[in-house]
Amino acid sequence: MPTNDQPKKAKLIQPADTATRRIYWLNHIRTKREDGEAVELRPTPEQLAVAVAKCSRSSTPFDQNVDDVSLEKAAEFHEKWVVGYGHASVAEHAVASVAFQNIPQTVIKILEDTRLASFTEVSSRYQVFTRQRVGFPKSLSQSEWGGRVNELFDALYGLYEECYALLDPIFRERQPQGDMPDAAYKATIKAMVCDRVRYLLPAAALASLGMTANARVWEHAIVKLLSSADPLARQIGDEIKSVLRGFASLDRDQALRYFPLPTLLKYADPNEYLAGFAPKLSALSQEITKSHGLTPEKGGEPMGGATADHPVVCTFDDHLAEQRIAASLLSRYSLIPMERALEIVSKDKQLQSQLIKAALENRGPHDAPPREFEHAWFQHEIVMDYGAWRDIQRHRICTQTNQPLGTDLGYDMPDEIGEIGKAKEFGEVMDMARTLNRELLAAGMVAEAQYVVPMAYRRRLLVGWNMRELFHFIELRSGKKGHPSYRRIAQEVWKTINESHPTIAEFIRVDLSTESISTLGAKPKGF
Repeated sequence: MPTNDQPKKAKLIQPADTATRRIYWLNHIRTKREDGEAVELRPTPEQLAVAVAKCSRSSTPFDQNVDDVSLEKAAEFHEKWVVGYGHASVAEHAVASVAFQNIPQTVIKILEDTRLASFTEVSSRYQVFTRQRVGFPKSLSQSEWGGRVNELFDALYGLYEECYALLDPIFRERQPQGDMPDAAYKATIKAMVCDRVRYLLPAAALASLGMTANARVWEHAIVKLLSSADPLARQIGDEIKSVLRGFASLDRDQALRYFPLPTLLKYADPNEYLAGFAPKLSALSQEITKSHGLTPEKGGEPMGGATADHPVVCTFDDHLAEQRIAASLLSRYSLIPMERALEIVSKDKQLQSQLIKAALENRGPHDAPPREFEHAWFQHEIVMDYGAWRDIQRHRICTQTNQPLGTDLGYDMPDEIGEIGKAKEFGEVMDMARTLNRELLAAGMVAEAQYVVPMAYRRRLLVGWNMRELFHFIELRSGKKGHPSYRRIAQEVWKTINESHPTIAEFIRVDLSTESISTLGAKPKGF
């Protein structure tokens, strides 16, 4: 589409009746002008955002807006209304997809902490990881610990490969092929083995990620990366900005022509508040805990809360959950105020159960509970291995507070590692990682220290979520197709709900079995 004014062109053909309903795709428009010329329009993300935004104050059809908005006009619009006046919602219509190849888990998790985006990443269940695919900051590789870091990775991946070779025949014996096709059987066994050996992968393991987000989200993600204490995260943040906005050496016309978000990422820069927040709170928190005689666990007695043996603790239970949900259902469908609905249901547990049952009893296998279940809220403290946390972290309809990745909470080891006689070697390489991690922390290399932590090590997180999200989480993550580690977490979360809210818990489709199956070979939905 042109950037400069050109001879006046004919308008696009529109229905004679302006009240005609039209639903069409804006990213690629095929139509004709009033003079008969065939037109094919492919607006850039920034042009499309302007075309949509104009509908708020103009009756001009969307496709005509797309045709009218040149690259230059789109840039001017965004400079004035989004960048200048702060109408950031307009930027949400400018969407871009970015491919990340060979970036470490640490940075992937920063990106996936972005709520309003879509992600797909390499699965440690279905792909084998290799030694050469690791990445960590130069500040670590060029430090006095650089040689030991490489020695650790040699040991981790060496054991990864050994265990893979030993586990493969064990799972083939446990799960005969039967009538399963060769390719499906091979992939099923591979998934079972990968689920066990992934505990040996370090946070420095490289993977690929596809991410789709709008300009407002991209700005937030880039600012977060650029404000990180991790030098590699900052470097990747700069690279994303160049990919989406264009390189600093480009002139304006080149940036508008060849990059998706040349204007909307104008202020995607390091943020002083974000950069200083963690160090400030860390120092203050250490002063407070020290004054109370508390220090993080370092192999000694735990301080309470969630532990490896008791991995889930409910830290906030909405004791009025049934009342809030029942009253909100009653209020919605009886048209009475919430206050009156609460008066009616608060002292009648049978009525609460009746309303909740009516809302859930005919729910299909893929149906979410109604929105009213979001009025009940819970909080859980969880201790789980880093590998499993990587899956749980992607649940975004909740609030997560994740403690830094470290080695203080110990590690998990799959039973099968002991069965193949590799428990001793597993423990030795975990001790090697723990020693190196603590030395780096003591040297003040806090961001770099996380790169040497294997996925077997545990981390503590705090999760706040509503009852509707709890239905989704428990039903998805407790299923037989899930990894044994996070299945246990989902099952334990359900148990905390069942203890105090059995009326609701009975409708959550939890799988409490210990049997696991691969998603490969499962019957697709609709067949």
